[in-house]
Amino acid sequence: LRRTKQEVAPDLPELSEHIFYSEMSAAQRKCYEKIKSAVRNEILTLFDDPKTRMMALQALTRLRQLANHPVLMEADYAGDSGKFDDVLAQWETIRRAGHKVLFFSSFEKHLQLFRREFDKHKHPYAWLTGDTAAADRARAVERFQTDTGVQAFFMTVKAGGVGLNLTAADYVFLLDPWWNPAAEDQAIARAHRIGQTRPVTALRFIARDTIEEKIRQLQERKKQLGIDFFAAGAEAPTLTRTEMELLLT
Repeated sequence: LRRTKQEVAPDLPELSEHIFYSEMSAAQRKCYEKIKSAVRNEILTLFDDPKTRMMALQALTRLRQLANHPVLMEADYAGDSGKFDDVLAQWETIRRAGHKVLFFSSFEKHLQLFRREFDKHKHPYAWLTGDTAAADRARAVERFQTDTGVQAFFMTVKAGGVGLNLTAADYVFLLDPWWNPAAEDQAIARAHRIGQTRPVTALRFIARDTIEEKIRQLQERKKQLGIDFFAAGAEAPTLTRTEMELLLT
């Protein structure tokens, strides 16, 4: 019989979760504020009409990507990203200590930035996205679990959020907050599950003064009020206009 996470919790090692707040670089902040000012009224107008509400949420994706790295939205952006630099610094410390890390992001383009950096420094890694074939998926998992030289596993949320046993990792990097907080818990559970013998540390990377910080605040507020962030079966969060305005302040 299968046991629930709550039932096996006493048998699992400690799980610690932390939020790492990154400051945007000067160039990144300038780019973020410019785009936010340009799209704010557009997003609110779309949100007011039920027929275009989903388009408003899609428009917010632009701001989420800018919070990660402006180059995800503007190919000619030549500046840096505070979060990108912070993630690499944390990875370097953990890598040198001999740990393995799961990297999760909502955006494959975001993972590609780190992939190029790893290739440049010849750091081995495993890779899993929605385009990964089933056979390659199994090989990637096996390689990460058994090869001590492979200390990083890059995954998109939808591709790696469920159904994987990755207990070789004892660190989980959540590179951007997701609308559905349950998806974050599922990602962490890839490492913190039956078979794990070491304490697991989850780091949530949040760009300060951006929509990411507001998403996190909304998640916590909904949790405290006992309100689900998602309606049953919905793919988009249940937001009021006031909450939408909060995201854009």
